[in-house]
Amino acid sequence: MDRTPARPLLITAVVLAFIVPAVLIGGMLERAYVSNAFASAEQTRAARSTALASLRYQLDEETGLRGYTSTHDRAFLDPFYVGSSKLALSLTTLGQQTAALNDGSASLALDAAEINALWVRTVATPLRTGTAHDDYATQLRGKALVDRFRHDITAIADDLLARELAVDASARQAIDRIFLITLAAVVVIVLASGSFAIAQSRLAARLDAQRARADEAARRNAELRAAYAAEKRIADTLQDAFVQRPLPDHPLLSFSATYVPASDEAKVGGDWYDAIELSDQRVMFSLGDVEGHGIEAAVSMSRTRQALITSALVGTNPVEILDRVNSELVRTTARMVTAVIGFADAATYQFVYATAGHPPPVLLEPGRLPRMLACGGLPLGVLPDAKYSLVRVQSVPGAQLVLYTDGAVEHSRDVIEGEAMLLGAVASAAKSRDFASKIHDAIFADRAVGDDVAILTIGFGSSERTGLTVSGEYAQTAFAGVVGHGGNGGAAVGESPRHARERTARQVA
Repeated sequence: MDRTPARPLLITAVVLAFIVPAVLIGGMLERAYVSNAFASAEQTRAARSTALASLRYQLDEETGLRGYTSTHDRAFLDPFYVGSSKLALSLTTLGQQTAALNDGSASLALDAAEINALWVRTVATPLRTGTAHDDYATQLRGKALVDRFRHDITAIADDLLARELAVDASARQAIDRIFLITLAAVVVIVLASGSFAIAQSRLAARLDAQRARADEAARRNAELRAAYAAEKRIADTLQDAFVQRPLPDHPLLSFSATYVPASDEAKVGGDWYDAIELSDQRVMFSLGDVEGHGIEAAVSMSRTRQALITSALVGTNPVEILDRVNSELVRTTARMVTAVIGFADAATYQFVYATAGHPPPVLLEPGRLPRMLACGGLPLGVLPDAKYSLVRVQSVPGAQLVLYTDGAVEHSRDVIEGEAMLLGAVASAAKSRDFASKIHDAIFADRAVGDDVAILTIGFGSSERTGLTVSGEYAQTAFAGVVGHGGNGGAAVGESPRHARERTARQVA
């Protein structure tokens, strides 16, 4: 009996007897390793999510306290209490999770909890109850504690991210090893059993399927890119149509404006500016920013600015204008909008305005450094009973009022630094012909634009055009700016640099 045909079968059986158990054992070991890696990665992601949630709750807590400190409106304490309660639970959970991972971040989580408790005890409670001996010093101490807390949480998140990446890399290596073991076994089995052709056919089918999926993914990505490009073109067209309204050509008032969209193509925003001549000596001005980006933001911007203009034509009180527009936006559940609207009177050299959650205007007068004026009020479209305050500024010939959206000061994580850069840019561009563009260029000379930026300036005619002689000393005394809030009377704003810094710190605390 010829046993030659049986020899390959015997060889195949022997090979299978060694290969199959080896593959099974190796696969089981690698599977256990991968399962453990996935479990560890899941725990790490959960801990990192808790760390980021803690950072968000701390921000809610701090923001609520800042709002209450600035306005003494107890409505701001609601987010403070909610953030405090959630933050305590989140920090406890974070400590347990990092301890379970045997990660060095556990000590940082404990330190963050202690820092937050110290912040509540020595900063939040005195400011909230009015028992702080020195609000400014307390706020500075609070800022240092908050910076340390955020440093701890950021370090925890970074450590967890590094751990997660390392675990993922190990899991990928284990998967690669499983694939190699399986492939080697298949090759040996195919060579031993003479099924190479079938294996090749199956491999070709798998490659075809992967290629089809890759082609489909590429097609979807191309469609998404085309959709983004189309949205940007449409939004840019809308933005140009909405914003590029000619500024008035007035003999006693000068205007300049600039609008620069975000450098990111997906960030097409809803910033706008307007200046409309109402009489020979009075001009209405407005500037604002709609929440979000894209076509919807641009359309909401158009509706809001038209509502402001319409309201200004039937009433000249900025507070009443904001009240009417806010009611309309709340009724239609429109997007949140920050805005400033007011009037410039060339006969009296007065600016009268009101703000709705918008950054403070900047006033530049002859012989004086630029300074920030009063601001306040909730954004439009948030609450139906929001209250707004009237601000009246008595100025001088040659004065310039600078309005801007938050992109001009929030290009860094430090708003106070951003405001200081804005004031410096206003001072450096004071005598430029294109005032608004020069301010923008000075701010973004060495940094990219991360958000839409709109700047509008309104200036009174100089003393040469009006026939008055105003020296620097006289501008600081007889023509010193006076700000009035509603019916509460005026308060001099010719403050020292130290008082200006303290006021700015209170506004952002």
